[in-house]
Amino acid sequence: MNVYRLISTLVIIATLALAGCGGGGGGSSPMAGMPPAQQPPAQQPPAQQPPAQQPGSGATPSVSVFGDLNPSQMVADNIVTAIGQAAEATPRAGSVTQSSNVDSNSVTLDRVEVTAEYGASQHRFSVRNGTAWSIGMGEGNPRRIPNTTPPFKGSELSKRVSGGTVYVDAYSDIEAPVTVGGSTDGNVGSVLSAGQSVSYEGGGNSFTFMVRQDGFGCIGSSICAGQSLNANNFRARRNSDGNWEILALPAGAMPVGGGTTPDTDYLSGGIWLFVPDNATSADDYVFGAFADGSDPFEQVNIMPLTGTATYEGAAAGVYSEKTTTTTDIGYFDADVELTANFGGGSDLGTISGSITNIEVDDEPHAATLNLGTANIGSQNSGFFRGAVTGSDNTRSYTGNWGGQFFGNGESDGRPGSVARTFGGSSTDDAVNFVGAFGAHKQ
Repeated sequence: MNVYRLISTLVIIATLALAGCGGGGGGSSPMAGMPPAQQPPAQQPPAQQPPAQQPGSGATPSVSVFGDLNPSQMVADNIVTAIGQAAEATPRAGSVTQSSNVDSNSVTLDRVEVTAEYGASQHRFSVRNGTAWSIGMGEGNPRRIPNTTPPFKGSELSKRVSGGTVYVDAYSDIEAPVTVGGSTDGNVGSVLSAGQSVSYEGGGNSFTFMVRQDGFGCIGSSICAGQSLNANNFRARRNSDGNWEILALPAGAMPVGGGTTPDTDYLSGGIWLFVPDNATSADDYVFGAFADGSDPFEQVNIMPLTGTATYEGAAAGVYSEKTTTTTDIGYFDADVELTANFGGGSDLGTISGSITNIEVDDEPHAATLNLGTANIGSQNSGFFRGAVTGSDNTRSYTGNWGGQFFGNGESDGRPGSVARTFGGSSTDDAVNFVGAFGAHKQ
């Protein structure tokens, strides 16, 4: 996903610092969780500052990914613990999710789903984590994330939920709606894909031809056909790529009006952080990454696939490093390349890749993460998961990754894109990487 930086809102650290939540118990500040404008630092008495922020209290954490304010050492340590747990967690299928909230087998319990709506300056998002919480653009003071690389745009969301506050950074490559209909579209030879429609008038006829999301071509809402349609002197045929070609129109019929069809094949992803009101341990904090898309690849179409496909894209996420003297939490971005070897039968094949050219807070980092060979699965759009290994100049890394295929309708029949999450933790527990990425077929 090219390149969506995870720059969370400053309110996270403002809330953490003022609440003073930690592993030994929750803070008592009545202002915890309020927007920044309601938490002017000058109004906070010195007694409400977390002890770790006082002179001589030890290391001062740096948290550029969450803003320039310094939280207490205890809060920063708890965030780092959650990031490390997410790095080692096993992703969950569906909308791919990888978080610090896991079961006894270290499989992620969360499932974060996201939908996006195109906006010229700021995309709109709706994000849901099962029944635990949901958040949308109509709440939580959404803010546009600047400096993302086109076509990706992002929004910061935050919301008070039961037991704490959730913060979400969501990103998508959704494109502007496509105009259909009008005087130049919808004639013989025109091609329509899922979700598109065109209306006709003339020659005593008035009707609309539409292509449903399931691929069926219909006149109105009742006359439908799966591979071809021949009604009212109108003919259309579904091509091998899944799109519909208009073959004939009634005499005198011409497309009228016009309209827009939204982008129905996009990827979305991001991170989230749950901050508890009253923490009793580091486990009360939840950090995770999620990757989703609007057009999951149809599982039935994976079995006949053969040959290889290469996918390239960008990855981004959160980085943490803790030593005896410092605690750093920042963002990273990187390049990703994947190769899928489709099996052409009951053995659906494998996929593997690597994450390279990592930059942490805009500075090159020597780490390379290898996405170990994973078997393409028999459900959830070929959901797969495998092991992460890697190294830099001084450390080795281990972790997990997982993902699935998206993008139907490619001319070669193979999936058009891949979205997934990943994590890597150094074997000395000092450094963690957790993020998400999207990659498109080359």
